Amino acid sequence: MRRINITVVIYILFFIFLNVSYSDSKVSDAPVNIVVIIDTSDRVCKERHPDQRERDINVIKEVVDQFYKLVEPTIMKGGTIKTPHSLTLAVPKQPKTKHPSDEIISKLTITAPKKRSENPEFQKRKQELIDAIPELYDHVQQHPQTGSDIWDWFRSKAESSFSKNHQNLIICLSDGYLNFDIDIEAIRPEDTYMRVGTLRDESEAVNKIKNRSEGLRPVKNFSDLNIKFLMLEIRLREENGVMHFQDSDIIQAYWKTWLNAMGIKNTKFFEQLDPRGLKNVIENFIKLK
Repeated sequence: MRRINITVVIYILFFIFLNVSYSDSKVSDAPVNIVVIIDTSDRVCKERHPDQRERDINVIKEVVDQFYKLVEPTIMKGGTIKTPHSLTLAVPKQPKTKHPSDEIISKLTITAPKKRSENPEFQKRKQELIDAIPELYDHVQQHPQTGSDIWDWFRSKAESSFSKNHQNLIICLSDGYLNFDIDIEAIRPEDTYMRVGTLRDESEAVNKIKNRSEGLRPVKNFSDLNIKFLMLEIRLREENGVMHFQDSDIIQAYWKTWLNAMGIKNTKFFEQLDPRGLKNVIENFIKLK
């Protein structure tokens, strides 16, 4: 009797293991939908941060390289892919300033080929995207930078940018501060932008945000989607040559609390990294596991 029970237990455990492995395989094999949100506020101002444009471009090119590594096996082995990987550079609007032209925006999305014969068109589209990146930054730097409305992008654009059939990977290039010009903030609801400077000297600032007595207003619920969020290029502000290190905790509390409230719980945040560290972070974030 004891032998029979042990045999039954072994079989049960074996089938449980198979089911878990199959489930994990299905998740890891899901196609990837990468959305790079570009904060085009005064963080890319030539006078204030002359290096940021080049840093952003290098990040985006690394994302494109990692995206191609996902696509390449399909191109090499042939066959047909039902739901291909995709990559989009999202550019939230800035109040009171001219948005990049449709001609530029239309080049900022590429989809992996479903079969090998579509590779030439894919390569063309990939190159068009790479060539459009400097055009995008030229436009932004030639117009006033009033504040990138990432809050409104999540309200009005995110739902159509994500997919239930993909692993949705958000890479947000931002200094971490969601702010606008003073005259714009004066007429916006307070829970649609950050008040980091106001909270900077409050000992309970982080707890206030986590307890939702302060913070950004959630706009959607994405809990039914598979979404991971990565913020790169956080740049803490300085005053009289002294960096406000306390801003880091406040910024992360703002973003994590807001994203978690919208069902996006897998989040990571990095200040500016050296090229090698940046490459490792992007590669580990994008690669299929």
